[in-house]
Amino acid sequence: MKKILTLFLVFLLALTVEAKAPKRDFSTVINESGIDKHSIAISIKDLNSGKPVYELNEKILMHPASVQKLLTLIPAMEILGDDYEFTTSVYSRGEGEYVIKLGADPYLQSSDLKKLVKKMDLETKKVYIDDSIIEKKDWGEGWQWDDDMNVLMPRFNSYNIDRNLLRITVMPTDKGQQPSIINPSKYPLVFFNHVITGDKNDVKVSRDNSVSNNTLLLEGTVNKPVVLTIPINNLKRYFDIRLKNTLADSKIYLRQNFITDKLKDTDQELGEVTHPISKAVDDILKNSDNMVSETVAKLAGGKAYNDRGTDIYGIRLFEDYCKKIGLDCSKIRITDASGVSKNNLISADFISEYLIKNKDNKVLESLPSSGEGTLTHRMLPIKDNLKAKTGTHSDTSSIAGFLTTKNGKKYAFCIIINDTTSTISDMKTLEDYLIREAYLRL
Repeated sequence: MKKILTLFLVFLLALTVEAKAPKRDFSTVINESGIDKHSIAISIKDLNSGKPVYELNEKILMHPASVQKLLTLIPAMEILGDDYEFTTSVYSRGEGEYVIKLGADPYLQSSDLKKLVKKMDLETKKVYIDDSIIEKKDWGEGWQWDDDMNVLMPRFNSYNIDRNLLRITVMPTDKGQQPSIINPSKYPLVFFNHVITGDKNDVKVSRDNSVSNNTLLLEGTVNKPVVLTIPINNLKRYFDIRLKNTLADSKIYLRQNFITDKLKDTDQELGEVTHPISKAVDDILKNSDNMVSETVAKLAGGKAYNDRGTDIYGIRLFEDYCKKIGLDCSKIRITDASGVSKNNLISADFISEYLIKNKDNKVLESLPSSGEGTLTHRMLPIKDNLKAKTGTHSDTSSIAGFLTTKNGKKYAFCIIINDTTSTISDMKTLEDYLIREAYLRL
């Protein structure tokens, strides 16, 4: 779209040299973008008074995409606290029996298992797994089944390990011949290898559920080694394989499979592996990590209501938090923590109001500025004046956060665009230009 690209260039020029362009209202900017104004929701409010300075379709419920993470992270962190650590522990049950208590740690790696296994002896007979920290459900409500190969939204549950992703390598052979496929994880996969060694790397992978959910179809050409990242579809099975291999590396061989059982009061802790919650806050706000966002919400829900963590508890936690800060959430709908589900429906007005009520919350200090995270290449000329969370989904682009204008005034804002006829690039360019106008004119 030539018009919107031209607007973007003007945006950069105006901010860099502070050109005095003729005053234009937001409606003009929207009209010139070519994006249907009925697909755009905007709410900009004075950060101190809370009064709106510009609104468009602000009460309409729309799919918010990942700006929703702003809403669910704050109450989760209030419950978990800044000192919370994701913890995976090993306990002795006596007589060669051990218990591994899972913490649903989204940062747990296979290498971490070695630290736990080192606490076991060669006479180990049984290993129990306590997976009770969060529910076994490993995808969110309304997540799209045909996105199950999307590495940005892997499955998640108590058995989180290796980011719930595995990697296979496609190795070229002689030209015109099939390449070799290397799967170092030992996770059982069946490959339909339709790749040919050729002149370029162009490999596509898909899951062939008509055969089994462990069957992958590989197509295209390969010239140099290609590493493909695959979402794991059975997290418990993958975890069991990684743990079994780690035990074998320590010369521990069990005669039976791992047994699911809850930790007992008499079990004695031997060691643990931890990762700080601070890393999760950055990944959620700066990198828009869906798996981490969902895991944190469930853990917080479980802690808040003294039970196994579930998405229902996570949502309940958010609703209770809204009551606490005096914000009516009865007219919106939240079905997950990350904003992946198309069933989420929120208004721009609600999000801007939520930001105002939480303007002093230190969690939001981790919002990225221009040049960071998902804003790495966006609105760089106003780097020190913008902190915002972005959202991107099919047919959806969004951004919400705080803006300090050229005149020093502070605003909370939210822009949501749900448009099936425009590209994500065009939608984000319009967002940038609207923010540019707010920066210069308000």
